[in-house]
Amino acid sequence: MASMKIHAAVAVIFLVAAFLPCNCNPSTTTVDEPAKYTPKAPPPPPPTAYHAPPPVRPVVVVEGVIYCKSCKLRGYNRNMDASPLPNATASVVCYGNEASKYRVLNLTSTATDKNGYFMVMVYDVGMFDTRSCRVYLRSSPTPLCAAPVVPSNVNLGLTLVKEPGRAPLPKGARGAYHSKAALMYGPGAGGKCPPSY
Repeated sequence: MASMKIHAAVAVIFLVAAFLPCNCNPSTTTVDEPAKYTPKAPPPPPPTAYHAPPPVRPVVVVEGVIYCKSCKLRGYNRNMDASPLPNATASVVCYGNEASKYRVLNLTSTATDKNGYFMVMVYDVGMFDTRSCRVYLRSSPTPLCAAPVVPSNVNLGLTLVKEPGRAPLPKGARGAYHSKAALMYGPGAGGKCPPSY
């Protein structure tokens, strides 16, 4: 009787074991394995295209000073009886010839600084010629010093002369030029000067 119970218990154990999953075969393991990662270097960036520096453009520099005549403002020059006029402008006008089909080059200067200094960069060097280019008064920042004195008419221009040994100059500069006389405005008919700044 006891022997039958033992046999029955063993049979039950074998039946249960038959229905349980078995992890006996290592080739069918269900345990998660770490991912297989092979480190790779990032691809090199594409080669940077070489850009040649832009060619240096030839240029002619025209510069000068604009004054306010007979007014004692900041920087007054007693020998000239004039003061530098800030924020005024000049023009450089070059008149073409038959070769240039009589073109006219008209350039406005930078506004003058506190010392009355202005500059014009002439990049159309083929049009620049001291025989055909002139400097004109263009604008004054104040009606109290807006009457043309030198030259005495805004339609008259001053001739240009080359500055020997002017340095430093921008790259490509063919030279620097200034008018033969300083440009000057003066008070109008009322004779009242602008207030000192």
